[in-house]
Amino acid sequence: MKTDSFKKFLGFEEREKLFEIKFHNFNIWEIARGYIFIEIDMINNKLQPLFPNKKSNEIKKTSLSIIKNSLKLFFLPKIDYLFLNNPRRIKQSDGKFYCIYTDLLIDLLKDNYSCVTFEDPYWALSPSSNISHYEPVKTENICYLDAIEYIYRFKKWNYKTFFKKDYVKLHKMLEELRLKVEYEFKCDLSKIFKVVEDKILYMILTYNIYKNVLKKSEIKAIFEFYDIFPSKIVINKIAKEMNIPIIEIQHGIVTKRNPIFLKYGDLKRKYDCLPDYVLSYGEKLLNKEYLPIESDKIVYIGSLFLDKKLSEYQCYISKTKNILFVSQSNIGKDLSIIAGNLADLLKNDKEYQIIYKMHPYEIDAQYECLLKDNIKIINDRNKDLYYYQSISIAQIGVYSTGIYEGLNFGLTTFILSNMYGFNEIKDIIKDGEGIYYVENSNDIYNIIKEKKVSKKQNNDYWKNVDKKYILKTIESIVNKVEKSFK
Repeated sequence: MKTDSFKKFLGFEEREKLFEIKFHNFNIWEIARGYIFIEIDMINNKLQPLFPNKKSNEIKKTSLSIIKNSLKLFFLPKIDYLFLNNPRRIKQSDGKFYCIYTDLLIDLLKDNYSCVTFEDPYWALSPSSNISHYEPVKTENICYLDAIEYIYRFKKWNYKTFFKKDYVKLHKMLEELRLKVEYEFKCDLSKIFKVVEDKILYMILTYNIYKNVLKKSEIKAIFEFYDIFPSKIVINKIAKEMNIPIIEIQHGIVTKRNPIFLKYGDLKRKYDCLPDYVLSYGEKLLNKEYLPIESDKIVYIGSLFLDKKLSEYQCYISKTKNILFVSQSNIGKDLSIIAGNLADLLKNDKEYQIIYKMHPYEIDAQYECLLKDNIKIINDRNKDLYYYQSISIAQIGVYSTGIYEGLNFGLTTFILSNMYGFNEIKDIIKDGEGIYYVENSNDIYNIIKEKKVSKKQNNDYWKNVDKKYILKTIESIVNKVEKSFK
């Protein structure tokens, strides 16, 4: 991400007082800004869309389990903790699909606290997919939000048909905002503003449904994979109004300028949808600049799932020397070309194999340059990234969270220094042992052939997991909030 674009965006939203734009008591800009900045950044840096462009017209997959778990939402009993996860699950050895961010934390809490998870349908997240949920899920008490999605679609039609004046007012407000942003950043934002309008309508039209659910269940705290998906934003807004603490479970590296939905120019303003606390991977992996969350509300706990996999995979040995590409959905095309070229350079050396691991949002993408005998393409959810890191000798990528995780597996690491996001990672890992900044496949090939590739674990970034400390911290947060409102 370019520093000037980032700072320009923060300055623009403050100068134009965009946080003061309200519609039915909803802060329009706080909902919209993440989508808009990502689009501006994508256009300015000629990036791929986060999801494949094709839109699935297939019937959404469903099952009795999906119907049952969707209807459970409306009959919830009293619950201690609510978890908001991400539907991009991964299959484990027990045959179940895990959310690597929430499921192990739930396992820590479930003996003493009642927990429920809300999960959006995957097709609501990725337009190219018709998959609802990856089943069977590991999560024991789960409510799917499919029914809410269908209710929303009906309410949206009803709103546009019978409350047309109100809808036109919102649409006009967004059109004026779009023209203002387009003039400032010199790019066409018409497509993303259609998305923004839809997300705002979702919040407005589902607000009362979610509020009734939260009131009935008397939630004590919310744990979430925080992103700009509308179900999370509307639930966060309600939680703020009801004084329910929102605790983010870190799921990606927080740099100085990324992700935008955690970064704000005015650190003193109170935001409607921002989490109150963060359970973080480690001090080096969460940059607090432009982050309007107090330092004493950021708790470093490491990664429960990574910790488990480091132990589980420590004895895995591969007969071939695997070189792992850790792809990302917005730069996958460029990264795949590097992989294809490296495969050509290594084609006569049978001891090496390239493993190209797609990002979860990239699974429907296809790159012809990868169709080579010495490249194994991983574009499914049958094994986690850590398995492939455990059987590899090196990893190649740019700024993915997976790169930092691979350091824990001792992988020699190649960072493409001429690609988008390079500066973000160099600010953190700098020039450590076994880390090489390269520009092309020839650079990588030469280092490999010079036998400079070896495995040496680097745990400088991740906080060591202490389960008792995690439990104590969560209890402290909830008790502190409860006392403050008695």
